Amino acid sequence: MKTKSNFLKYDILIQGFIFIGLILGGAFHLFHYGIWDQKVWLFTLVIGSFPFVFRTFKSIFKGKFGVDLIAIVAIFASFWASQYLTGVVILLMLSSGEVLEAYAQALAKRELTQLLNKAPSFAHIKEKDNKLREISVDEVKIGDILITKPGEVVPVDGIVVDGISNLDEAIITGESLPVEKRPGSMVYSGSVNEERSLEVRAIKNSTDSKYQIIVKLVKEAQSVEAPVVRLADRYALFFNIITFVVVIISWVLFKDPIRVLSILVVASPCPLILATPIAMISGISKAASRGIVIKNGIALEKLGEVKGIVFDKTGTLTLGMPEVVEPVSVSLLSADEVLRIAVSIDQLSAHVFARSLIDYAQKKSLELDYPDNFEEVFGQGVNGKLKDGLYFFGKLKYIENQNIKINKDIEKEHKIFQEQGKTAVYLSNDKDLLGYVVFADIVRPETKSMFESIREHNISRLIMLTGDKKSVAENIAKSVGITEFQAELLPEQKVEWLKKIQSEYGPVAMVGDGVNDAPALAVASVGIAMASHGATAASETGDVVIMVNNMHRVHDALHIAQSAVRLAKQSIFFGMGVSIMLMILAMLGYITPIFGAIMQEILDAIVIMNALRLNFEKIE
Repeated sequence: MKTKSNFLKYDILIQGFIFIGLILGGAFHLFHYGIWDQKVWLFTLVIGSFPFVFRTFKSIFKGKFGVDLIAIVAIFASFWASQYLTGVVILLMLSSGEVLEAYAQALAKRELTQLLNKAPSFAHIKEKDNKLREISVDEVKIGDILITKPGEVVPVDGIVVDGISNLDEAIITGESLPVEKRPGSMVYSGSVNEERSLEVRAIKNSTDSKYQIIVKLVKEAQSVEAPVVRLADRYALFFNIITFVVVIISWVLFKDPIRVLSILVVASPCPLILATPIAMISGISKAASRGIVIKNGIALEKLGEVKGIVFDKTGTLTLGMPEVVEPVSVSLLSADEVLRIAVSIDQLSAHVFARSLIDYAQKKSLELDYPDNFEEVFGQGVNGKLKDGLYFFGKLKYIENQNIKINKDIEKEHKIFQEQGKTAVYLSNDKDLLGYVVFADIVRPETKSMFESIREHNISRLIMLTGDKKSVAENIAKSVGITEFQAELLPEQKVEWLKKIQSEYGPVAMVGDGVNDAPALAVASVGIAMASHGATAASETGDVVIMVNNMHRVHDALHIAQSAVRLAKQSIFFGMGVSIMLMILAMLGYITPIFGAIMQEILDAIVIMNALRLNFEKIE
């Protein structure tokens, strides 16, 4: 049976009370102590049934006529038929169902619990006198120099300033192999340092660091109680009607209260009530183990029933960060030398292009020079002195402002880059243009195979909506295998398109990552936020938040949701089918109330085991 967490300890006490009453009454009956057995069972039935009756009537007053109504009718029928032992057994069955569900939920939630337990709680800060002091992770400030020792968890997001070590980032990025980190490398909170100590400069506080964002979302997922958590309630009216029709037929034909009670006992819908919450919690837990936070059971259920998925482009189908395509020389310098000078000048910049340049230079093992008199003109470019002179690196207009002559061929190429969705950043000395570096937002390498996998899950439509130019959108769509797309859309136009798609084709999921995606995510049947780069309005609005920088997690979320809904429905229909069969046998007199209660307990165990199957299922 479904129970709220604040009732759990009370339910265990009630189950103990019912069990003691059952055994004590049984002892009186065994040793022939007159009517004491009936008195004990009656007392146990009256006291033990109170919390269940109270909760059911509370739901009825709220207009919810769920399948648990039948269980309460069965308890009242045991009073009416003076079958107190049967009533106590029904209560034991109900309370056992609650405890079994609590155990199953704890098993299903283990991944969520592990995520919370692994949250970093302390940090070693390096003070001015080079002494280390242990502080709470909440005390870390941006710019603090932290020491992460071997075996410790990285407390906040930062950049390595000294040391080389391998880090286990599996819980953050899903990468199964350790990742080498060296000066200039980004490290994420929640990663485990496996080898040598690292000196790390904090670039975020604990609240904004990657792992704390995950923890926050998981806590929200655990605290939010979905308005409807039982898929079985959709079928409650149908099942209740069948039950009462069988009861009426039995009474008209046989006028036997024991048969009526037997029918109600085998109709007690524990399997139906247990099926959905356990399957949904199993799905949420399974998703958490893959770096996917699903905020509640309703989001999981809706995701399992979507007919189409709409994707934003930038940061979703693409990496969302400028990547170096190639360095180009227009002088006597080699392309690698153009790159080396550009990175040397730009390495002190806070611009996103600088991070991409540094990563690219590290892969090519270039030796950089440190710039003197570094200056950054916000939104335009940077300049600084190296050992062989003064250099400028930035937009074409910024280079022109340094009185550098730009020929027409360069200007034509610049326009072509813009039409292709690429960005060229130009390098010059104080006399001539030396070359440029081409950047582009690259399509995620796993995107095409992700679409192929999604199509195997009966998704009828895959659509891309973007604010980018039509020519850029068309190139991206072709490269990933999407035939439907809309380009040059403002955020409000994305919302209108999404409403139109849902009105024509039914439930649709929306996948996005940025602030401008938040309105569309809110309108979609299910909003899926890509939050691998940190907290955004999208992650706050999304029903599903993917913390791992891998588009295959969209497929994983869909697969888990569909599996959870399938398992829940299997259990519901199996439970309904078996219950209806048992009701007919009870009406014909082949099942006694006690035997019916035992059959229900067996059915409970089968349903729970089926709902937990998702926990052990492998996702390819």
